[in-house]
Parts: sequence; structure tokens; C-alpha cells
Amino acid sequence: MSALEIDWKVLIGQIVNFAILFFVLKIFVYKPFLSLLKTRRDKIEEGINKSAEAEERLSRMEEMKKKMEEKNEDEKKKVLIAAESEAKKRIAESMQKAEEEKSQLLVKARKEAEEIKEKESEEVKKRTIENVFALTEKLLKEKIDEKEGKKIANEFLSKLKV
Repeated sequence: MSALEIDWKVLIGQIVNFAILFFVLKIFVYKPFLSLLKTRRDKIEEGINKSAEAEERLSRMEEMKKKMEEKNEDEKKKVLIAAESEAKKRIAESMQKAEEEKSQLLVKARKEAEEIKEKESEEVKKRTIENVFALTEKLLKEKIDEKEGKKIANEFLSKLKV
């Protein structure tokens, strides 16, 4: 059983060497490694936080975009309605101006027709008077009996109809 014997001096030396190695590794390797892991974890958390912030900003921007699109759509509708009402107004004004011009033209045409009618009436009166004077002169120059007077009057009337 001598092979299974424990040499206490070697065991204590091994334990002391292990303890020294453990403390040296803990100070020079484990602590820097833990601080490296901590800074890495902090950077990852910071990245996650920034990503969440970016997503939140993106969602706010999308909401703003939707609101702006709705606002633009409303403004487009307002502009279209305003343009349509303006077009209707201009059409109504054009129609009114056309009606006014039409009525003015009708009034002018009536005046011209009345003037022409008056001129023709005056012309007819002048001719009638001239013809009456001519007839009277002819009757006075000749001695006319009743038959001859009727004949001359009929001729005169037939000339007037023409």
C-alpha cells in the first residue's frame, strides 16, 4: 500500500502552488477578463438600447409621415374643392356676361329695327304725300268726271300696293 500513500509535504506544496497560481490568475487574468466581459456586455446593452431608441424614432417618424400624408391629402381635397368652386364661379360669370351681351345685342337689334321701321314709315308717308299731291294736281289740271276720278284713284291705289 505504499503506492497509495499521501506525501503531506508534496500535497501542501501543491496546494500552496495552486493557491499562488489561483491568486495570480485571479488578479492578472480573471479580473481583466471579467472587466472585458463587463465592457462587452455594456456595449451590447448600449447597442440594444440604441436599437430600441431607433425603432421608437422610426415609429414616430412613420406616424409623422402618415399624419403629413393625411394632411396633404386633406389639403389636396381642399385645393380641388376650391378649384372646382372657382371654375363653377367663372362659368357662372361667363354665362352671366354672355346673357348680358345677348340682351344688349337684342336691345340694339330692336332699336335698329325700330329705326328702320320709322325710316320706312317716314318714306312711305313722303311717297304717299307726294302721290296725293301728284293725284290732286292731276285732278285739278283736268276736268274729271266721277268715273274718271275713280279710275285715277284706283290706278293710284294700285301703284301704292306695288
